[in-house]
Amino acid sequence: MESVNSVDCIVDINNTHVILVKRDKEPFSGYWALPGCQQKQYEELQNAVLRVLKERLNLNAEFDEAGKISIEGLKHKTTLHQIKTYDSGTDPRGGNTTVFAIHIFADVEKIKGLLKIGEYVTEQTIFDRHKLPKLAFEHHKFIDEYYKQLKPYDSTKESYDITKYEKPSVSVDIVVFSIRDNNLKILLIKRKSWPFRDTWAIPGGFINMKEDLKDAAKRELMEETNVKDVYLEQLYTFGKPGRDPRTRVITVAYFALINSDGVELKATTDASEVKWFTVNDLPKLAFDHNEMIDYSKKRLRWKLEYTTIAFQLLPKKFTLTQLQNIYEIVFDKSFDKRNFRKKMFALNILKETNEMLSDVAHRPAKLYTLKTKIGEMIEIL
Repeated sequence: MESVNSVDCIVDINNTHVILVKRDKEPFSGYWALPGCQQKQYEELQNAVLRVLKERLNLNAEFDEAGKISIEGLKHKTTLHQIKTYDSGTDPRGGNTTVFAIHIFADVEKIKGLLKIGEYVTEQTIFDRHKLPKLAFEHHKFIDEYYKQLKPYDSTKESYDITKYEKPSVSVDIVVFSIRDNNLKILLIKRKSWPFRDTWAIPGGFINMKEDLKDAAKRELMEETNVKDVYLEQLYTFGKPGRDPRTRVITVAYFALINSDGVELKATTDASEVKWFTVNDLPKLAFDHNEMIDYSKKRLRWKLEYTTIAFQLLPKKFTLTQLQNIYEIVFDKSFDKRNFRKKMFALNILKETNEMLSDVAHRPAKLYTLKTKIGEMIEIL
């Protein structure tokens, strides 16, 4: 038998439904299928599509000068898109099949009123594209590939299909640093529920649909630890597949620096316990939180070199010794006292308060504060 090329047409209605016909001849007699036909000798593919619409669906269509398709009975014009040519491996007649798509934005019932039983078909129905019956040939494949990746037309507000793409969940995690007992500490919570029940983790959680990312970070931090009114900066986005056993979760990590003097920790909502840990002596952590902390430590050191972020770890009024102590703890190295102070004064970022540190056994040191008008980037070290 001489192989013959054919065309199949995906008539896509509102990005939600497709028109199928039930075949009355072999191969696949009695099966639902896309409307299609064999290409006649010397027939252009586009003209074959118009013939499919007429002979299988009773839709009279024609091209205008701009290449748009007008379908009799419908107000809006549409565009014919050539999608892909497949080797018809499941068709015993052989040949290739070229798949076209027409996107129609119209009321489904109105379309049904235009359809009539055509040649070689016994029935025609408009199906929800998510609830298709068993189809002839490889028509399931044609439709699936079209909706997943091959759809070429521009979506509109009315036609956009929110179900087209899978939706990952989005969460926020907050890496909170503080200086306590002459060590760089990080705030962790113990999880109440699966996954990683009773395992320590960075505080965080899922964002609400109408919630800004930063607002979500503030809310989660407050709910799980009772920490509020802190400096927050977006750190990095972590999104490796499999990082969360519940589902595909992309998390936006923030880091915070606080002076924890007087901060009263309180575990609530998803946390059974909240506690400060030394960054170099952490327990086993949930998810990929070790990776987050490693990255945040690198970012913290960089920020201390080129910004005044270190002052977030200090009280509003501080001594030069307290300031130097911050840098030595974070960088895990000693700085020459004279050179460090000379550098700080040369930067012109400190302001004397004319006050002295009180309640100390030794000679009280001067108290300083950070000047208010300072550029965002400044080379500290």
